[in-house]
Amino acid sequence: MKLLPPVLLLVAAAAPAYSIPHISEIMESIQEEREEPQPQLQLQLEEEFSKSDVQTLTFDQRLDHFSSQIDCHQEDNDECETFKQRYFYTSRYVHKEEEKKGVGINTDRNTVSFLCVGGEGPSLDPSVLVDSVHCTGDMIELAHKLHHEQNWNVHMFSLEHRYYGESFPKKNKSQKGEAYLRANEKELERADEYKYLSSRQAVRDIVEFINSSEASQHFNNGKISNNNNNKVRWITFGGSYPGMLSGWSRLLHPDVVYGAVANSAPVQAEADFRSYNDHVSLDLGQESLVGGSKKCLDIFESGHAEVAAILEGGDVDEIKKVASTFDVCGGATMLLKDRKNLNFFVGYPVLFPIEVQSNDPTCDEPLCNVQKICDAIVDEHKADPHKPSMEILANIGKKQKQAGRCKEVNFQSLINYFSAPSTEKSANNRSWYYQTCTEFGFYQTCEDNSNCPYARGHHNVDMDFEICE
Repeated sequence: MKLLPPVLLLVAAAAPAYSIPHISEIMESIQEEREEPQPQLQLQLEEEFSKSDVQTLTFDQRLDHFSSQIDCHQEDNDECETFKQRYFYTSRYVHKEEEKKGVGINTDRNTVSFLCVGGEGPSLDPSVLVDSVHCTGDMIELAHKLHHEQNWNVHMFSLEHRYYGESFPKKNKSQKGEAYLRANEKELERADEYKYLSSRQAVRDIVEFINSSEASQHFNNGKISNNNNNKVRWITFGGSYPGMLSGWSRLLHPDVVYGAVANSAPVQAEADFRSYNDHVSLDLGQESLVGGSKKCLDIFESGHAEVAAILEGGDVDEIKKVASTFDVCGGATMLLKDRKNLNFFVGYPVLFPIEVQSNDPTCDEPLCNVQKICDAIVDEHKADPHKPSMEILANIGKKQKQAGRCKEVNFQSLINYFSAPSTEKSANNRSWYYQTCTEFGFYQTCEDNSNCPYARGHHNVDMDFEICE
């Protein structure tokens, strides 16, 4: 069986992918940093075993692909600035007898490399090649089928995005040429730290990695180079922003990337990404999509409208009631302190957070997907048709919320969060927001003339631009 012709495949929503982060998720991160760290639960033995075949490795990645043509692979080249970029590898779906003999791609057996492209999501770890939000559905399931049903060899890799996780360049002024190294410290330097963070650099990172000796060493025990005529075909995979990188890598470098899967990947960057919340409305309102319903959407919209009307009305007693009902941090005082706090509460997914892009129809936990949330909302309405929609949302929201955590609505805390030096916990969020400010936007607004299910007119793009400033 032969490989299909080179292809770029755009997938609308074939599998859950890590979504473009909401501001509400970043607010949760702010709260987590204030709390005492919790001891990490011990991994179950079966999960630990499943990760045991995944290697965690690094290679020297060029810091700036566009500054010069210096060969960074020459030994003792002090003029080439590099950093340690992390990658993961498993030969789980490579026939073991061939792997041992080092004859994999010299046989008639089809051999291919799958590369999961890292992005703005949670930091990568070995689970990225086992079961994760990054590439599980498309890549790992396909590798499993090709290996067991078609007798293929499938090498699986994942490359961490620069400036995320442990692939964070940092100047070490104690070394000649101020070389860039991986930052392991809890507190990261701010000066110049995002100078080389861009999607253009990230696409070149992918190409550089594929052509590297570190990647080729995994084929035929390093005897075959990626750069000769008998090279392995590489297919890139990604969802959301990594899906964009996956597609761009194929389009810009078809000589290196044989095919690409871009899952739930935007094809055009928009600063005012109002269509995102328009689609949230579709998902909440149509059963045929992910299990929503018209009644669910009606209650969701009217609940936000009811809260917005009370806050706009200015009745302090009513505002106190809202603050108490939704357990707002700082109570009514915080809602009244700044108009931006009010807008943030009702115009963002803060009053009632709901995740649509990474919706998982197969999840087992309560309120873990759109259908279960909508069913709970509608059931509570049926039990008491006269109950205000905002109370229904508050009741369901309390079942979702982590015990003991209030709802953060202080917009200034966002400004402070992004203005402060990066920490180990905040680095990923700051890196992604930097990219939205300098490249993409993707701000999920809730304008008056939209179909946004939150309180329309309470989230315009200027609020996001203020965070960038």
